[in-house]
Amino acid sequence: MITSHRFSRRSAALMVLGLGLAMTPLGAAVESADPSKSPAGAYVMDASHTSVGARVSHLGFSTTTVNFPKISGSLTWDPAKPETSSLDVTMDATAVYSGWEARDNHIKGEQFFNVAKFPTITYKAASLTKLTATTARVDGTLTLLGISKPVPMTVTFVAGGKGMMGDIRIGLTGKASLKRTDFGMTAFAPAVGDEIDITIDTEFSKKP
Repeated sequence: MITSHRFSRRSAALMVLGLGLAMTPLGAAVESADPSKSPAGAYVMDASHTSVGARVSHLGFSTTTVNFPKISGSLTWDPAKPETSSLDVTMDATAVYSGWEARDNHIKGEQFFNVAKFPTITYKAASLTKLTATTARVDGTLTLLGISKPVPMTVTFVAGGKGMMGDIRIGLTGKASLKRTDFGMTAFAPAVGDEIDITIDTEFSKKP
């Protein structure tokens, strides 16, 4: 019984190892945390590895996160002149969700995102100021509910390098804060928080 039990455990371990090897891509990711090592060029956002969350206070008791799962974007990067880099992001406001259908329907309505009239939200950045070796201030313009205003974002360079499929990638995390009332979204403020904290985690793939 002991021999059989040991054999079974060993067999199971070998099966798991075999499956893991079979599922492993041919190339392993090669990455660097040094932005200067990422080649210059035009990059496109990988929506499947991007998440955008907007956090807002609810009556001071809790924080609700609103997500934007449908997103596209582009990045122009030049490590020799990072200040000339540009970033464009477009979010599909009609796909916004918070995890509760009734609330989702409400925030898509006229009091909040008014998606029937304003189906997209855009962020366009054309200047970058280096803060540290891996962080920068991006000065961009957010267009929400048809109103465009400057919204700075702190961007952290997570990693750059060759992905598992051989493409060149850049990973970034961006954080920004804004007041929704500045964009005409005044419903229930300040009970429902005026200040919105936004976080975006994303990967960009270099165009061939």
